[in-house]
Amino acid sequence: MDKDAEAKVRRHIAKWTGTKVDYAWLLHDLYPEKSYGRWRNIILAFSKKYPDDTPKEDSLYDVIPGEWSGSWADLARRLHKQRPELTVNAWRKRIEVARERGAITHIQTNNFTIQHLVDTSDTVENLWERVESESKKAILGKETSRWADISFNETDKFIGIAFASDQHIGNKFTDHERMREDAELIARTENCYVIHAGDFIDNFVIDKPKPAMKAPIPPSTQWKLLDHYLSLFEDKMVGVVAGNHDLWNKGMTDYDPLEQKVKALGVLYHEHELNMRLWVGSVPYHISVRHKRRGNSQLNPGRVIKKWYEDGDSEFDIGVIGHNHVPVVESFTKHGLERWAIRPGSYKVMDKFAEMIGFGTEKPSCPMAILNPHTREIQVFSDLRLGVRTLEVLNGE
Repeated sequence: MDKDAEAKVRRHIAKWTGTKVDYAWLLHDLYPEKSYGRWRNIILAFSKKYPDDTPKEDSLYDVIPGEWSGSWADLARRLHKQRPELTVNAWRKRIEVARERGAITHIQTNNFTIQHLVDTSDTVENLWERVESESKKAILGKETSRWADISFNETDKFIGIAFASDQHIGNKFTDHERMREDAELIARTENCYVIHAGDFIDNFVIDKPKPAMKAPIPPSTQWKLLDHYLSLFEDKMVGVVAGNHDLWNKGMTDYDPLEQKVKALGVLYHEHELNMRLWVGSVPYHISVRHKRRGNSQLNPGRVIKKWYEDGDSEFDIGVIGHNHVPVVESFTKHGLERWAIRPGSYKVMDKFAEMIGFGTEKPSCPMAILNPHTREIQVFSDLRLGVRTLEVLNGE
């Protein structure tokens, strides 16, 4: 043992209040040029050479609790506050020794609380009653979310409702120019509004899309373009129903970007169907909108809307379904009243897949209905521009 090391042992001997192990770690912290093992050997040699000068080892291990639920670092800091004669690091080494000896047990705890959704000790009768109640709430909530009453501030003006669908933003065969012009026309025309029936973007994010259907503009950019498109309508959007392309994200991630965008604008939204009672003056008009529905016919595209009415799901004045890209404007009579079946068509006039399976080129369309505020009367136009001109004449503009 060299004299310099012996001097250092004596210099801090007042801090030697624990074991030789503790004091060795303390000296190692102060003089790291020597390893812990080297300092321990020096202390052992000092104890043999100067037994009367060597402090008696007390049992600081008694300070360490038998159980601890926090981190070992927290325990070392706590013990240092309690017995500051040992450094935090020295306490950590002492805790490590205690753990090796089995003198301390770590208790696992969680930073959260678990509440079981169902009390397994409850009776099956009570469980059924609760499930029945929750089911009623869920069904009622799902139904009521599809229905809405909408009143227009202009009580004596004719109201125009345009129906847009299947824009497929981002597809290179989409007529983006006509789409923008229609949106701007609706926005600047007094008492003219729009209801959307879904498939705003191409959004081919599904696992195995046919290569011919992939858009050159990626879906992430398509969503950004949709933000701009929706802004073109300003405050003229009445309601929005999602299309299957729009919902592909939710099918994979349970997150619906379209819902977030539309609701942020304060616009009525539903994934599948909206039933709106529009009050124009004192006259109610029932408009039902879906993106698609069972029973579609290629030979008679309007038939699916009439079947929808016949099924009794919705007794609408105007029924609107998108999806098949074929524009349809047909009147039909039910319960003595003229009603309308509308399929808006699409702004995507062609794509390679449609061409491959034999669909022809379609003209972009956005039909429009004019609602009379004085008596139940509906005029429907397959061409938005003709509808706008008629609306302006009826309102004396």
